[in-house]
Amino acid sequence: MSKADILKGKMPITMLQEMCFKVKSTLPIYQFLGEECSPHSVNVKLFTYMVTALGKQATGVGRSKQEAKHESAWQLIRLALELPAGEEDEMVATAAEERGSLAALEIGTDRVNQVRDICIQRNFPLPEIVQVRSYGPSHAPVFEFECRIREIVRRGSHSTKKGAKQIACQEMIKTLQSMPVEEHSMQVLSLDQAIEEAEDNNENVIRTYREYTQSDNKKKLGVSIADRHSFFLELPQERIDEARQLLLNENETVREKCYKIATALGLKAKITIANSNMQTIKGSTMSTFELVNPDYDCFIFGEGELFYSNVVDYFVRMLNCKVG
Repeated sequence: MSKADILKGKMPITMLQEMCFKVKSTLPIYQFLGEECSPHSVNVKLFTYMVTALGKQATGVGRSKQEAKHESAWQLIRLALELPAGEEDEMVATAAEERGSLAALEIGTDRVNQVRDICIQRNFPLPEIVQVRSYGPSHAPVFEFECRIREIVRRGSHSTKKGAKQIACQEMIKTLQSMPVEEHSMQVLSLDQAIEEAEDNNENVIRTYREYTQSDNKKKLGVSIADRHSFFLELPQERIDEARQLLLNENETVREKCYKIATALGLKAKITIANSNMQTIKGSTMSTFELVNPDYDCFIFGEGELFYSNVVDYFVRMLNCKVG
């Protein structure tokens, strides 16, 4: 029986949780074990998660934290059902850096043509895509290609030449898409100007509200809503489930949810009622909610009961809760 037949359209994390519910076992506990660069390409990061459930443990590796969690869940499902390791599972165990190395590339999308199109649109030189080296035994070769646009070089490795080209071009696309456009005229900058401005922008980006309050006004906030959304959804699944249950609990008041949400997520928060540093033009003071976190934080403010609603509404959006 194949993996698709077993999952029947469900994600591994969802299926594992349902299996635990069915036998009245505790919910799966996911533990992040760390990240590292692939031995085949410094441009490829690999994440590892371990899951404990049903009296067993399993690990999974992926190109993202979410992918690694799903892989660990699948491996534990396989162990719980006493399924033999298939070809895909053996590949995960022996060459995790190759498994899923093209998973981030949309099916049917040619990254080689895409990077060329971007260069034409921006008047950049066309990319040079060449094989740098190949190594490994004849039955399991590894090919390394580089995509070069003048001094910008991005590399990719894979067990096939086509795969290596696609990965190298994918890394170059990420670089090109991060380069700025001249805002006042919406004209694309030259390659040299874009590189210089991108470097300047990176030096002036700040990531948290706490850093913002301690910096000069020339620095720019560098955390998008999408980044914050991903941060919350990559927290341990049991924490996410607990927070969602709290937010959807009709027996809890909005104020109670405001005070409990950070604890449910395993994070630290500081709530200040009538913060003297947040005065309005009317002379009143607003209350503040500050999520203290080394990577991402949030700062929410408001007056009266609206303040508590602002906090709850923020986490409802971040955790994809369906209210009402």
